[in-house]
Amino acid sequence: MTARLQAAFAAVVSGEAVVWPAALVGALVAVASYLVGRNRGDVRVDVAMASMAAFLFGVLLAFTIVRTRERLALVQDLVAKDNSCLFSIHQMMEVFDEAESARVRDLVDAHLTDQIDYRLVDYHRATASYLRLTDAVYGLHPKGPQQENVFKELLAMCIETSQDRAQIEATTGQALSPAEWTGLLLLFALLVGLFAVLPGGTVLGALVAGVLAGTLVTFLILVRKLDRLRWHERVTIWEPTTRLFRNMGQDPYVPREVIESGRYRPTGRVRVVEYPDPYPIRSSKIVKVEELDH
Repeated sequence: MTARLQAAFAAVVSGEAVVWPAALVGALVAVASYLVGRNRGDVRVDVAMASMAAFLFGVLLAFTIVRTRERLALVQDLVAKDNSCLFSIHQMMEVFDEAESARVRDLVDAHLTDQIDYRLVDYHRATASYLRLTDAVYGLHPKGPQQENVFKELLAMCIETSQDRAQIEATTGQALSPAEWTGLLLLFALLVGLFAVLPGGTVLGALVAGVLAGTLVTFLILVRKLDRLRWHERVTIWEPTTRLFRNMGQDPYVPREVIESGRYRPTGRVRVVEYPDPYPIRSSKIVKVEELDH
């Protein structure tokens, strides 16, 4: 039971669970509103307080959503561009010797899997594998005009991806501060408390209060998902990455926790990775090739 409660709490904090927390808070507020009835203070004071709290919460919430959406969009665009460059490096190695080509391509795959091992907000943790890849590219020995021309393009691409990575790391580090979360949560708690006393014990009023409270919970979870760069990750991260691996002739690489949580379920031959130790320890990871159906 304790493990289940911890898992449920972690799902709420991480923004993975949406429906049941909103429904639970909404039901609790509705019941509390009906039970409180007319045992409340001056309704005019309550209405004035609710109006001010709703205004402040709305302004802060709107600002926060816009800011986090812009941050998420920028990170997703840069990651997509970075993956495109990695695929280009993989393809351009075709003109080099088989040994050099195989080495760089293996490093491209290693870097992609290294990125997946860590959360997007910890993008910098994959820097070591990226440096091994760029060192291998810089260390190529082109022979002939064709390889020399491709080598120049590879150097320019590595410089460009280094710049993009620096911007990604800077952007992922701009998460909401504890002070911002404290302000949102305090205003949320105040509004939920006022919702519970305003209806005056009517059934319709209690239901409306519950729906409003559930809506506020949904908005907060949305902000949490945006802040953790998890919003729409299936279509912007997992599906493009899966296609990228297959285009490079590799099996997609997906953590088992992502599959089991329903965030993304690939099909076909997949490298499923498990992490026995807590995050961010990844040295003990276990990779199994599995055939997944629908």
